[in-house]
Amino acid sequence: MINSPLIIRLPIISLATSAEFALALINFSFVSNKSGARLPTSFILSQPFETRDQNKENIFTRVDSHNNFINSQLKSEITATNYDGDNQFVEDEKDEECDISLRAHASSGIHPTDELPTLLRTLSSASNDFGLSFHHDDIQVSENPCRPNSIPGALGRVLSIEVEGLPEGFQVDNDEFLMQVLGYFKECVSGVPLTQPVLVAIQSCGDNLDLENVIEKEVTDYGLRDELVEMSSAKAPEIDGLFIPALSIKLDGAMIEDVDCPGNRLFDTSSIIVFDNLLDESLRKRLLNIVKGYPESSEIEEWNDTKNGPDPSRWTRGGLVDVIDEGFEMKAPSCWGLSDEAVNDICFGRHPAILEFESTLTKLFPGFIVSRLPEAVFGECVSPLTANAPTYGDSFSYHIDADPLQVPASPWSDVFGVYPNRSRGKPRFVSCLLYLNDEWDGDKWGAPTEFLDPPTDKTYRVLPRPRRCVIMDQDVSHKVVAPNVEAGMRPRYSLVWKLVLHPRKAGQDMTDLTCGRGDVWPESVIIGSAKNDNI
Repeated sequence: MINSPLIIRLPIISLATSAEFALALINFSFVSNKSGARLPTSFILSQPFETRDQNKENIFTRVDSHNNFINSQLKSEITATNYDGDNQFVEDEKDEECDISLRAHASSGIHPTDELPTLLRTLSSASNDFGLSFHHDDIQVSENPCRPNSIPGALGRVLSIEVEGLPEGFQVDNDEFLMQVLGYFKECVSGVPLTQPVLVAIQSCGDNLDLENVIEKEVTDYGLRDELVEMSSAKAPEIDGLFIPALSIKLDGAMIEDVDCPGNRLFDTSSIIVFDNLLDESLRKRLLNIVKGYPESSEIEEWNDTKNGPDPSRWTRGGLVDVIDEGFEMKAPSCWGLSDEAVNDICFGRHPAILEFESTLTKLFPGFIVSRLPEAVFGECVSPLTANAPTYGDSFSYHIDADPLQVPASPWSDVFGVYPNRSRGKPRFVSCLLYLNDEWDGDKWGAPTEFLDPPTDKTYRVLPRPRRCVIMDQDVSHKVVAPNVEAGMRPRYSLVWKLVLHPRKAGQDMTDLTCGRGDVWPESVIIGSAKNDNI
């Protein structure tokens, strides 16, 4: 019987994160340095990540004070478990005492002299605090990373640990004591100087400790690569040439580290692509109804937002905080944002219109696996879908949506590491913005999305237009510009997806979004530092 591996996180200390919590970034602002990295300056703390597997819901149990915890008469007493026919947990009437110990079984991609010894000593010391032996003399070490063909872009730094002395058929995933040990492990390794995160798995002795299986299970458990569904009934805009953008923009040029060749640097630019015919009028109307909280087919306006602004039963003043300072005080007046219930509705309501547009996105990017941004990247505070309704008088600041170079310690970083966006063979973070108003006079009412080139302070504005779609890299600096006074109280509605484009093969070029249509795409408008004049 092969038991599922139990996973813990080893945070990378070079990131600006807490060892005890995950950083959830909500439209964080940036500072730019000479290397071109976009560094977050605003963030909030969230609770630790939870797996979708309910058997692992307490995996991140934190030992608030390990001294108090150690003095609480811990017993190395493990409850023997089994499952009934429906795989339901059943506790035996009598506990079975076990003399257990831990043994480092195998590692991959971890430097055998610079990192692994320190990591193993840290885990050994943590085990001693629980009265557990930790053996690592016969660990199988591979300096080469383990990268499954099924998960292109995986970092491949894995450490597997056996739990010896368990009863036959014991399920590691369900034992509270071992989960407390793992929580303490997580605290103790926070100071280990790792160049990249390490994925640690613990299994019963004798299980098949296949490192590829550990990575694949982590991806499945946390939904790190859940592909958007392509609907066979959805329209094929390719026939009508709807996948040809009206505008392509490049900006924010910088030299970045080459993930394939450390020490080598490459010139990189961020991209913005504007489509005006990607969705038809019927789909636009259905999506607007979803944002407003109406049935998709509704033709009745239940709230006069032109006169009264966003419907307060659906929208909340202060629900959208564009930038938060270090003291978590709002730097700008509070703006309209969807209520928590409304966010859950658009994210998880399985609306046909949303699924139809997501199917269109899979057709737009056939060269990639398209997925929503998983919760396991930043936590539940960053939803994969949201909506905006700026009105006259609102104020916004520049921010970026996300950057894989800035992700906190999390299931995502354990599997894929930290790296510059658009790196070869690594998942690319993009956002998709849809303007949904029935009508919008951009010249009169304003409310463009403004993009910034940080090295030169040059800006580029994209005006709202019904049915207009903007695809942009998530590390692009941008802000909403509030509507002009001529717009009155009417909100400028938009629906936003945070997406990940996964490579379909190892080493795939992630900079080309044309997917074979480059000969019919317009020439890019080059802004500021993207001209590469001084490189």
